[in-house]
Amino acid sequence: MATDKMHIRHCILYEFQQGKNAARACESICSFLGEGVVSYDVCAFWFKRFKSGNFSLIDKQRPGGPPKCDNDDLEQLFAENSALTQQELAEQLGVTQQTISKRLHEMGKIQKEGKWVPHELTETNKNQRVATCLSLLNKQRRKSFLWKIVTGDEKWILYDNPKRRKSWVNPGESSKSLRKEG
Repeated sequence: MATDKMHIRHCILYEFQQGKNAARACESICSFLGEGVVSYDVCAFWFKRFKSGNFSLIDKQRPGGPPKCDNDDLEQLFAENSALTQQELAEQLGVTQQTISKRLHEMGKIQKEGKWVPHELTETNKNQRVATCLSLLNKQRRKSFLWKIVTGDEKWILYDNPKRRKSWVNPGESSKSLRKEG
């Protein structure tokens, strides 16, 4: 026997008006209409609604589908700051992180880590570095054969952990360079 939602809801309302609880109503309806026609959770939901004084059997109006994400809005946010995370983009556009992830994939965007540059070099700094490198190369050429063989056992490791941010770019584009602060 095929039953529709409205018929089952009428049965639940009838059982409520008979003074039964949700569990007994579920048992009664399932024994009459067939096993598994209605679950206890559905009966409990409608009993709670009836107890609050709402005897309407029609579902409440729900908003439409999930909010839409416009690619133009996403592109505009990228123009302002391409280093935003998916979560930050989702919060600004009022959609889920999964929606942003799908849109980025559809747009062909990939995430790359920025290149870290210690600081921006002036022309004088560049010239000094070139001169130093040339002098070191000349020194290397002038040293004797034995000088090249002798090695040391010390190693200097400088620890510097620069903060790098990822940014969204199109495939083939390079990531943005970040210079050292301070």
